[in-house]
Parts: sequence; C-alpha cells; structure tokens
Amino acid sequence: MPALKITVRNDDGGVVLVLVGEIDMATEEQFHQAVLHSLAEWPRQRVVLDCTRLDFIDSSGLRVLIQSYKAARERRGTLFIACVTERLAQILRVTGIDTRIPVFPTVESALAAPLETPSAN
Repeated sequence: MPALKITVRNDDGGVVLVLVGEIDMATEEQFHQAVLHSLAEWPRQRVVLDCTRLDFIDSSGLRVLIQSYKAARERRGTLFIACVTERLAQILRVTGIDTRIPVFPTVESALAAPLETPSAN
C-alpha cells in the first residue's frame, strides 16, 4: 500500500481531496501536485483537504501545505482543511497554520462556508 493515497471528488461546493496515509518527504510532491492539479482543473474553487484518515504529517508536509495555500490564493481559489484528528489539530495550532488556513470539523461545513472565512476551529 502506498504511503499516501489521494482520492479527488468534485462536489457542488468545491473539490475534495481525501487524504489517506502520510504526508512526509516521500509523499510531499504527490500531495502538492494533487492540490495544484485540482486548482488548475477547477480554478477559483475551494479545495477541501479531508484529513479523516491522514495518519501523519511531518515538517516537509506542513511546508507543502503552506505552499498549497499560497498557490490557491494566487489562483483566486481557497484551501480548507477538514476532519482533523486531535493530534493534527494540535500540530496546526502549535505551528500557527490554523490561523492562515481555515479548519473545519466536517467536509460538509467546509464546503458550505463562505470562501473568505476565518478558521472555524
């Protein structure tokens, strides 16, 4: 089984990337390319990262997360994070990422949120 599996689905409210596994040095490029592809395929959309089954993210993954957020902003899209575990929520809080990228308890709430929204955590 690959260390990271990404399933992309187009929803009425945006694009959902379901992340399963780990984002680390070995998978960071795969993650980044999936986000960039989604932004190119559906410009000016919201991209929601469904982290329900994301088991691990290291510093290189966090760096790519910030790069993905910036890429979304440059393309007039929005990047949201949904369904984080308590451990991931703590990492996002400690690094301050949750002050830049809105975090939502569910994919549905992320898809329903206004495009310009403060973090919902």
